[in-house]
Amino acid sequence: MKKLFIIGISSLLLAACGSGGGGSGVAETPDGTRINLNLSDNGLVGGQTEDGKLVGWNQDSSFYGAWVNNSNQVQELRYQGTLTPEKDIPNSGKATYYGNAVRNDSLTGDIITDGTSRVTVDFGNKTVSGEITMPGLRRDITLHEGRLSGAQYSGNASVLGNSSGRYEGGLFGANAAETAGVVKFDNNSSLDTAFGGKRY
Repeated sequence: MKKLFIIGISSLLLAACGSGGGGSGVAETPDGTRINLNLSDNGLVGGQTEDGKLVGWNQDSSFYGAWVNNSNQVQELRYQGTLTPEKDIPNSGKATYYGNAVRNDSLTGDIITDGTSRVTVDFGNKTVSGEITMPGLRRDITLHEGRLSGAQYSGNASVLGNSSGRYEGGLFGANAAETAGVVKFDNNSSLDTAFGGKRY
């Protein structure tokens, strides 16, 4: 039986500079390949690395996606980007972020990109909640109410029959225009998912 080694969650969170600079930054994959996401188009992007492939959704100030090596033995979920400065996070009101979700298929080695996500942030109460819809039986993920601290958040997650999930993420870009994050299940890594979206 083939063993799968999950190297875990990778996040690269950059502080926005005073001039309003941003971008998704440079992704360094576990095989040592460096990809400048600032030079990539927005939307679904992907490509081969030294020993694998990186696929995900590139936004103006953030990226979320997955990497898998050529032998499908090592996988990684990631999110990264330029965090919204804490002083620019609203103190009241709510925002909903709609976007996509990405996971690795541990059986085929494919990176699945056709999930959707919805994340709601209550800036006044400093809470976050949401849901991720993924194709396949028992794969829809609930992001239970978590805490927003500055531009970063975390909380518990669950799917039908499994409440062992934890999620983390951040708000990115000017005016907290984007979000990106990951959810991980300690007892079933096949449910692990990267998610993100834009504010509406």
